Amino acid sequence: MIKLFRHIRYKLMSENKTGKYFKYAIGEIILVVIGILIALQINNWNEKRKTNIQLKSALKSVYNDMVSDSVIVYQSLPLVHLRDSTIKSLIQRSYATETNLDTLIVMMQNEFPLRWYSSPQYNKNTFTNLKSTGAFDILPNDIKLSLSDYYTTIESYETLNDEVLNQYRIHLDDFVKRYNIIGRFYDSNYNNSYIYKTSWTNVNGADFAPRVAVLFAAYNVLYVYAKEELETNLENIRAILPQLKPFLD
Repeated sequence: MIKLFRHIRYKLMSENKTGKYFKYAIGEIILVVIGILIALQINNWNEKRKTNIQLKSALKSVYNDMVSDSVIVYQSLPLVHLRDSTIKSLIQRSYATETNLDTLIVMMQNEFPLRWYSSPQYNKNTFTNLKSTGAFDILPNDIKLSLSDYYTTIESYETLNDEVLNQYRIHLDDFVKRYNIIGRFYDSNYNNSYIYKTSWTNVNGADFAPRVAVLFAAYNVLYVYAKEELETNLENIRAILPQLKPFLD
């Protein structure tokens, strides 16, 4: 094709047809420009197609991650609700007018639920990688906002629960240095052991009662936030999954 254009130019020049030559040259330039524009358009189309394929793949992974998160949250909720209701019951009983030092001792020896809560391991890597690519920018604003809010909320609750857990463990560590409430984890006959009985001899109510109150309060705060975290995240997941579904088809 290039040889054909060159041959036509040479022929026009040799015949001294300058006017026609310039018209032809302009036409040739226009054809070249059109060719370049077409090539750019095809290239843009290919890039957009690649981006859409990349976006679909990433959103499918995000969708699957959130489904997995919902399973983790759903499985964690019953235990969190149980411990939340347990500590509230203990607090209510501890402040009853008939409760005395012996009652508090029995509650701490046998009923206080020592095990604490840590935030689930949410799947965040796919979304982090998606945000680092240009594919995220072509999403509708409402979906970008929903996804960003969801993962920001996860991180906020993780930070909050770490702080609350740290405070609870400080109070727990201080308590168990004086009163043995962990023996039941090691032996079914723990309450007959010397190491256990010694820590419960001559309990000072003025020291013991405030420690119990602080420990109950710290444990209660831990599970209030734990329940709020799980319920909020599950609600957000249920709202976002239908938004992502059309991009997966």
